[in-house]
Amino acid sequence: MKKLPDLSKDPLGKPDPWAKFRGLTWWQLVLSVAPILLVPLGGVIGGTIGGAGLFVNLALARKPFGTPVKVLAMLGVTLGAYLGYVIVAGVIYILVKG
Repeated sequence: MKKLPDLSKDPLGKPDPWAKFRGLTWWQLVLSVAPILLVPLGGVIGGTIGGAGLFVNLALARKPFGTPVKVLAMLGVTLGAYLGYVIVAGVIYILVKG
């Protein structure tokens, strides 16, 4: 059996920060990065929720599902991240404004 190379490190042994993005198709990259667009909207809260959505979408992109299932699942994660942000921001707003 042929051993696959370890893409998580560069030739000098340093970790590759872009290894999770390598090998994905353009649509997988777009859907993976979409939740992180919450950062300009929500600062730390949006960044936290968006970052979680990004990593979940990256994991889904590597799963052996069919393309339609991947697209729907990744869109669901993205929409869930935005909905989660709206809910958390709304609760914080209500608590602060009372």
